[in-house]
Amino acid sequence: MSKFHSLVALAALVCIPGSAISVHAAEIAAQSRQTGKQDPQTQLINNYRKYADRYIRISGESWQYDQTNKIATHSFTVKNGAGVAYSDIEIEVAYLSAEGKNLQVQTVKIPGILAAYQIKKVKDMKVRKVPAQSDQALLKVTKASIHP
Repeated sequence: MSKFHSLVALAALVCIPGSAISVHAAEIAAQSRQTGKQDPQTQLINNYRKYADRYIRISGESWQYDQTNKIATHSFTVKNGAGVAYSDIEIEVAYLSAEGKNLQVQTVKIPGILAAYQIKKVKDMKVRKVPAQSDQALLKVTKASIHP
């Protein structure tokens, strides 16, 4: 029991039964029991919305670097483990040196909609102005919207 709930229960006990104070305390206690409780479906949708990065996974990453144009071409697979479709998916690409030093971070969008439980191959995604010293690229999902 939280401190708030304990105080509300104590206030309800201390108040004179039938007084305006005890009625108000009872109303507060009833409201506190109702707030914070969501039906399971609503809670699941809120989790899909709030933690999209936990439901969208990236695997099979590969990339090539064109030193002449300073363009990196990435290919990877995106898997949606959620029961909802996502759009406006943003991927953060961190370029690291051979020593592991962070050289640059860029954010790119994956076009289209990723349906519920869909696996999508992303091929030849171009990222411009990549540092020549880049030895590694780390990809992670940073943002996505639930598609209606």
